[in-house]
Amino acid sequence: MFDRILKVANRYDEGLIKVQRRREQWMSKYEMVKEHLKVVAQHLNEHTRYKQGFFVDTMHAFNEEIKGTSSRMPSVMFRSGAMPMLVTFRNSMGEKKTYSEEGFSIAFTPTITGQIVVMLQPHFSDLDAEQPEMVNLAIINDPEQLTDAVIDEVIARGMQLAYYSSFTGMTDVPDDESAPAENNLNKRNVIGFKRYETTEKME
Repeated sequence: MFDRILKVANRYDEGLIKVQRRREQWMSKYEMVKEHLKVVAQHLNEHTRYKQGFFVDTMHAFNEEIKGTSSRMPSVMFRSGAMPMLVTFRNSMGEKKTYSEEGFSIAFTPTITGQIVVMLQPHFSDLDAEQPEMVNLAIINDPEQLTDAVIDEVIARGMQLAYYSSFTGMTDVPDDESAPAENNLNKRNVIGFKRYETTEKME
């Protein structure tokens, strides 16, 4: 009589088992992900022509109410360092303002369901109209699917998108016409120009 109702009720147990399995997979995988990203960062730090620096961080879920962390939900982040934008303003008092661009970050973050969401935070600076929204690069349903090859593919795609959000690549046109509008990831205000007596002497 109650077979159908019982079958539906038992799905909670099935769902919980699936979540627990995913979480255990991530706990056994995230160290591998972190170590592989460190190898990638070291390779880039040694071989890239421009040295903004590449880093790997580990973070944990944080609860604001009790100021506590969850050691069972670590997140791994691959990020680049800040880059000077080579723009400096000076005034007659000798004060100056120099702009730099914040580096991008790609975070492998577990969700409450045990899935891993990979999110890109594009480059941004004080010249931006607003901080760009994060971009969803991938959803990994089962963390055991994370191999070195998968990680490399996600990082390569994320860095490509990040490049188009940088002042160094914002005007480039993507090679792949089917790619999303990478150069719309980041909206910058134009630098304001007005007639003003320069602070530097002209001949």
